[in-house]
Amino acid sequence: MSAVLTPPLTKVTPTLQAAQPVPQLPPQPFRWTLKDYRALARTGFLDDKRTMLLDGVICLMPNPNPPHDTAVGLTEAWLRGVFVTGYWVRNQMSFDIGEDTDPGPDVAVVPGTIRDYAQAAPRVALLIVEVAGSSLFGDTTTKAEKYATAKVPDYWVIDLENRQLIVFRDPSPLPAALGANAYRQRTTYGPDAIVSPLAAPDASVKVADLLP
Repeated sequence: MSAVLTPPLTKVTPTLQAAQPVPQLPPQPFRWTLKDYRALARTGFLDDKRTMLLDGVICLMPNPNPPHDTAVGLTEAWLRGVFVTGYWVRNQMSFDIGEDTDPGPDVAVVPGTIRDYAQAAPRVALLIVEVAGSSLFGDTTTKAEKYATAKVPDYWVIDLENRQLIVFRDPSPLPAALGANAYRQRTTYGPDAIVSPLAAPDASVKVADLLP
């Protein structure tokens, strides 16, 4: 009988490798949700500040001045006479867009009554109006995009410096990768022009009557 040869056993010593360092991420901005933003407000920290939440960033707003307040008041008073029943005209109150944006519009016409929003801010509006002084660029770009994304059909910007009204209408989707909307129509009206809300075409106002 022939012998079966087996290879000699060798001792294998494991090779220890140095642990690779975990790459450190650069500091990341903290993005506020609407829920966190409201919780912060309940602490009283924002009581003496005018703020809005845009894409998770808390932005300080300039304090209103008499021309701004006058235009807001004139606009609110006129709209309350137009939208008498079935709607509520809100003055500088919350309007939620998505989960991280509340631009706090100057005037908003929303469906329902004041009690319908006792527990949550509206997310739907028939008409939103911003009164713009130094905020004109942001109101006609960033806020216009936000309101279009919220599908607000009628968005007005009262331009105090140039004494005109800019009206945005027909919110439509941008390319899918952008995940947002934009208004197809932008029309500028001088102080002598007559305008009507889309939701109340039989009511009209002279632009000058909304200006201080």
